[in-house]
Amino acid sequence: MRLTADGTTPVSRSVLVNDFETDDGYAFASASPLFLAAGDRVALGRDGVVVTRADGERLAPAGTWSTRCSLGARKYFGRGAGKQVWGADEGAGGG
Repeated sequence: MRLTADGTTPVSRSVLVNDFETDDGYAFASASPLFLAAGDRVALGRDGVVVTRADGERLAPAGTWSTRCSLGARKYFGRGAGKQVWGADEGAGGG
């Protein structure tokens, strides 16, 4: 499902989200699945995701930012993640 994460546009229906991907190749992987209720607003920022509930409560779920290098591969550069790489190119070439 495509969401507008500008902090002002409400989510149109309830969804369970594992990660957020931006149009410019970045992704935020939540540490645990995040339930978004209809009416919640989502903002993506440098420090992660901020969810503002319809009643005004604000949540900042834990997670890490990554960049999608190619299909199926993600390079994680979140705090404490180092330069680990997972995906199709990991381990290729035997070394």
